[in-house]
Amino acid sequence: MKHHLKEIMTFRKVKINPMQIIGSGLCMLIILFTGYFLDNLLIASFGSLGIFVFLYYQNLPLKNLLTRFSAVSAFIFLSYIVSSLSTHLSWTAPLVVATIGFVGRIFFRLYEITKPGVFFGVMVSAMGVSSKIPLAKLPMMSLFFLLGIALAFLIAIIVHYTEKTPPPVMPQRSLSKRLADDPAVILDGLFYASTLFLAMYLSQSLQLTNPYWFVVSCAAILQGDNLRAMMHRNIQRIFGTTIGLGLSALLLTLPLSTVQTLVAITLLYIIVEYTVRSNYAVANFFITPMALMLSSIMKQQYVTSLLQDRFIGIVLGSLLGVLAAWVMTTGLTFYNKAFQLHETLDKETD
Repeated sequence: MKHHLKEIMTFRKVKINPMQIIGSGLCMLIILFTGYFLDNLLIASFGSLGIFVFLYYQNLPLKNLLTRFSAVSAFIFLSYIVSSLSTHLSWTAPLVVATIGFVGRIFFRLYEITKPGVFFGVMVSAMGVSSKIPLAKLPMMSLFFLLGIALAFLIAIIVHYTEKTPPPVMPQRSLSKRLADDPAVILDGLFYASTLFLAMYLSQSLQLTNPYWFVVSCAAILQGDNLRAMMHRNIQRIFGTTIGLGLSALLLTLPLSTVQTLVAITLLYIIVEYTVRSNYAVANFFITPMALMLSSIMKQQYVTSLLQDRFIGIVLGSLLGVLAAWVMTTGLTFYNKAFQLHETLDKETD
């Protein structure tokens, strides 16, 4: 226990361009207040999903950066569209989320698009299948989503020109070469998709008020590079969420105006952008109130039920993610012994 607590409170040293943190804050601030001044908070809600593309920013040659952003944006946007359409056939929800997870897991891993990887594609798909948007309103919601993506592109280009260190040279490799270098990717994708299918199925069966929190939490745990990292991430997420719920209870009960709420969300987003790289547990102190405040500006829901739903979804999703990772790792261990292979669930990066 003492060892786990020490790891939870350890901050890793990370090097990051300060303009990247400022840029992420500008993305959120602009999209939130665009919705406020146009008296349409749907812009803030759906546009904020689009600006998450900015979290994939890296110091790359401009051509490579724009190519990466285009691929990531297309994947996340299509995940949102397909999942939103699937709500009209509710039984397809687990299949849709699992398929998006499978394709995304393979794509992001093969092309080494590091964390957050496929996570935001899974997140928007889980949200899409959990909220029934009328077909007549889908084009307008999609436009708000694209507005957020366009803003992320613009800020990313600006940040790119503030970099003081030259970007690394990006080697060119064919798809076949990438597959040959990472033969376990298909197996990993199948495992990931199966776990998401089960998470989505269970969240619907349990009739949770916000079922996507279950799926998103499970996907977050599976971001770990190996079983140990996933188990550690599970402890960090539950611990961080528990503290975050206390902060959420305080913020959500304060008599904040709409402007004050939007400013608070932006500040929390900036803090998350910085801390998520150095300490995942501490980042969850602020992810939870940020997510709940974003939900609160669109949904009239009692604070108590909102906090309860968040906690249940996080805990159940985290535990399912760790259990699934253990089953897969154990299975691979026996599989390797039987066939004398040297594959693992994921590449070791710790």
